[in-house]
Amino acid sequence: MRSSRSSAGLLIVVAVVCFSLVGCTGLFTKSIGWVGGTFWNERKHIQKDIEGMTLRLFPDGTGSAHGLPRGHQKTANNICIEVTSEDRYSGDVTWQEVNDHQFEISFPGSKYTVANATGKFVPDWAEVRIYTCNWGGEYWSLKSAD
Repeated sequence: MRSSRSSAGLLIVVAVVCFSLVGCTGLFTKSIGWVGGTFWNERKHIQKDIEGMTLRLFPDGTGSAHGLPRGHQKTANNICIEVTSEDRYSGDVTWQEVNDHQFEISFPGSKYTVANATGKFVPDWAEVRIYTCNWGGEYWSLKSAD
């Protein structure tokens, strides 16, 4: 029979392993998705609809995407991305929680933060945004599919 001390140690090890794995943080406890795709430049008053842009995340840290921009965050403390290609990505993604209002997605050749657009104090995930580093408040917006 195990002692309570070894059982407590095992629980600590399991917790550390769980929290170090992608998707084990509890940001999303069920599948969640967004559709649409609208490109905005607020200063220039540009709004361009992009058909077929989708993102779906699963609680295990995986997901799927269609038509997402390719790019990388310009700096570690800023969520804007530098777009690296005009070709859009469709395929599998991985994700992990950044904080209550942001998550990071990764796919071949890209890794960046996606932000909750509404619910300033409590995220409602009705809309997510991918911000560019270009002048004018540019971002892609996707609305909840759920």
